[in-house]
Amino acid sequence: MIKRLAAGVALGAFFLWLALRNVHFSEMTETLRRVSLPAFVLFCLMHIGSLGLRALRWRLLVRPLAEVPVSRMLPPLAIGFMVNFLLPGRAGEFVRAWLFSRRENVSTSAVFATVVVERLFDGLAIICLLAPAPFLLGAGDPALLARIRWAALLLPVVYVAILTVLILLSHHRQALAVFLSRHPVVLRRPLLARVVHLVERFCEGLGVLRSWRAVAGTVLFSLLIWGWGSLANALMMRAIGLDLPGYAPIFLIVLQGFGVLIPTPGFVGPFQYAHVVALGVYGVPEAVAISLALLIHAGLFIAVLAPGFWYAAREHLGLRDLTVASRGEDR
Repeated sequence: MIKRLAAGVALGAFFLWLALRNVHFSEMTETLRRVSLPAFVLFCLMHIGSLGLRALRWRLLVRPLAEVPVSRMLPPLAIGFMVNFLLPGRAGEFVRAWLFSRRENVSTSAVFATVVVERLFDGLAIICLLAPAPFLLGAGDPALLARIRWAALLLPVVYVAILTVLILLSHHRQALAVFLSRHPVVLRRPLLARVVHLVERFCEGLGVLRSWRAVAGTVLFSLLIWGWGSLANALMMRAIGLDLPGYAPIFLIVLQGFGVLIPTPGFVGPFQYAHVVALGVYGVPEAVAISLALLIHAGLFIAVLAPGFWYAAREHLGLRDLTVASRGEDR
């Protein structure tokens, strides 16, 4: 854990240096003074409210495992997001699966599969939002725009490949489990038998992919979640006086999504650099981009940590419990 944390801090420091190396702090201070407190509070409330949309989406994904009301989805969801912000390596995803499995008496591996599927649909939403970029971004660094255009073309191919594998696993789970469990190598090695058991439990969590109605509902919720985040970005852009094209807050949330994939504590570093890159395409000074990044990041910390700490206290969960959960131990 300590080595992983140290690596995350070093990686975050590198990206933070990239983001801040050309920033004039006096300009950044002047930009922050223009922000209104009501707009910032509304931004925080919008992201707290998005937990409800995420809980509804996750409920669709876990329905093949257990029928659970939305109110019971919120605690593990909020606590998992809180841990993601505090620890690198997306540890909160394991925490969320562990908490839900403990509460609802289902396999942790199966629940973790629903989290993987959820992230898959987040990827689909990002691909959909990135698709217009080659046509709507006509300025900025030519090399960056070329990479964006390649990403808009290649990401759908990668997505389809991953989705195809998961769909095949969901439809042929039992046949795969029987084949693996009877294989001579597995029979001779108890550890491999344990791995086969975990794979089978994981495939149980892919049950939502067998229902096109559930898939369509998940896609809809994913687009709503990311669209809601884009609207929140637009609010904060207006709050600091940025008057940019309508696609700008959407493009920003796409790069924010890529930024949080890099495992640093609190996403510090990559998150700020994502703002410099995204807004640089529109000619926004780096100091203004960093000011916006600080405001959005602070708002997200409040919107994520406040519900997370509240639910953790209500569930009587301490640091030791969350550390155990982050190891992804199954039952």
